[in-house]
Amino acid sequence: GYPAIQSFAIEHAFVRDACGKQGSIAALGPCPFAGIPNDSDDNAVDFIFVDNNGTSAGAGQRLGVAGPQNLISPTTGRSGIVSTSLDGCVAGNAPPNRVRDFTTNPGQNSTFGTLDIRREYTNTTGAALTNLRFRIDDLTTFPAPDGVADMRPRTSANVSVTVDQPPCGSNSNVTVFGTTVETPPSQPNGGGFNTTFGVAAVSAGTPLANGATIKLRFLFGLQQTGLFRVDLMPEALPAGGGPDPNLIGCTDGATCSEFIFRDGFDP
Repeated sequence: GYPAIQSFAIEHAFVRDACGKQGSIAALGPCPFAGIPNDSDDNAVDFIFVDNNGTSAGAGQRLGVAGPQNLISPTTGRSGIVSTSLDGCVAGNAPPNRVRDFTTNPGQNSTFGTLDIRREYTNTTGAALTNLRFRIDDLTTFPAPDGVADMRPRTSANVSVTVDQPPCGSNSNVTVFGTTVETPPSQPNGGGFNTTFGVAAVSAGTPLANGATIKLRFLFGLQQTGLFRVDLMPEALPAGGGPDPNLIGCTDGATCSEFIFRDGFDP
């Protein structure tokens, strides 16, 4: 297991690794475990240390939060919630699928603006969903090395967006629902590893029917620009799952090295 960690007055946790990179911020590429928590009987490999200040306490340094769960919490799995681009007639890294806002807002952990990622989700679980949220299994965040983005999950509001869909050529306005960084725990530096985005638009009073779709946005403040990646695992009641594809790219084209093209990453 882990050696003893230093004592700090911080909110922290050891979180089971559901990505497979042992909490590496610099490692690009998809999550080998696809959202399924690892259990190899080696705690030093199976768990990663997170805290809401990104403190170096002796067990690895990364910004993240505790995420207590119990028997009535939304659950995950390998299938049931299908993810697609918001607008299927443009590239995945182009508006309105991804929107880069350069407005600086240090008070919201967005010194270099924001990156807004929009996706569409279809419920194929066979039952109406009464709770839906997305847990961050993988993220480029603090302390990101040079050339890698430092992303901080933020709460967002609903927006009206113009989209097109195959066979293309017929625009329409749709509502993209905002998501909420769930608290507690407190997240004064923005979210990080293990943060959950709650979907207020899905509830017992407004369930997402089987076969129905919902359009969502995930907002990230940028404290450093560069290569980014994020993996969002859907959790739902009565059941949910189906790992979102690793979203990999570059916040600003001029800040990224050429190797992302050689390795096939989406710039």
